[in-house]
Amino acid sequence: MIDVPAAAQSNPRAIRYIVDSLPPGTVIERRVEILNQYSSTQSVTVYAGSARIVSGSFIGDDGAAQNELTSWTSVSAPEFELGAGKSTEVTVTVTVPEDAVEGEQYAAIWAQVTAPAEEGATVTNASRVGVRMYVAVGPGNGAAADFSIGEVKAGRTEAGVPQVTAQVTNTGGRAVDVNGSLQLSEGPSALSAGPFATEKALTLAPGEDGTVVVALGSDLPDGPWRATLTLTSGLVTHEATADVTFPEAGESVAVDTDTGVGAWPFLVGAAALALMIALGATFWIRRRRTRRSADVPTPAQTQP
Repeated sequence: MIDVPAAAQSNPRAIRYIVDSLPPGTVIERRVEILNQYSSTQSVTVYAGSARIVSGSFIGDDGAAQNELTSWTSVSAPEFELGAGKSTEVTVTVTVPEDAVEGEQYAAIWAQVTAPAEEGATVTNASRVGVRMYVAVGPGNGAAADFSIGEVKAGRTEAGVPQVTAQVTNTGGRAVDVNGSLQLSEGPSALSAGPFATEKALTLAPGEDGTVVVALGSDLPDGPWRATLTLTSGLVTHEATADVTFPEAGESVAVDTDTGVGAWPFLVGAAALALMIALGATFWIRRRRTRRSADVPTPAQTQP
């Protein structure tokens, strides 16, 4: 259990990312495992880089950009050679100073490989993958994570594909990564359809809002339908229901939404596994938790 706090072992976000609430003066250690799936030995650089939440996405800044969190973060092996098919563990240490300002900060632990530069070239190609860091500083456990589901709209894209969108607001004290699914029932001739997954996770800092999008099949009847939208971030789940009818292409219709109370999602096992992608390369990094891991998709330079 060395990589996940005891109080967060059932939290999927804590399994996938470094998520913690720390009082000033605290020191924590987390391990990441780096695996080289190339067919040749690679020179690997491991470092902490600053990150931001922008327009519903967790964005890693270019290179080893710094913020307060990265200045508190060190890695046990910044550079090393890793043979083909081999793996190694790197310890990440976060040392929060006694005078740290309260609040949540964001960063990523990156593992990067760089292709040898061609003679005369002015551009170097690098691929990196990473693990997100959400670290809140303050006494106790801090404000709980939470979000609300607002207006739900049934619409179509310009191409005529039906979709459902919903406004989500982070009403808690921690960042949230919201995703989920939509179930349609009570449709024409008593049809049901779904579940349909949200297009991508929506990442929101406290107080921010954004839109989740669920794309549906182009052959779906217009309705009316009873739509049930279930969204989750970590251990927090909310549900909203609405009666929807899909309009003509290019239009959207707001509908009255019934928002359910929060629920605890059913968790199977203690860990989840997700593939991590790095610009089509096969070099990846994963969080380790007693030989089980959950990896985070990370295009280089953008979302860890």
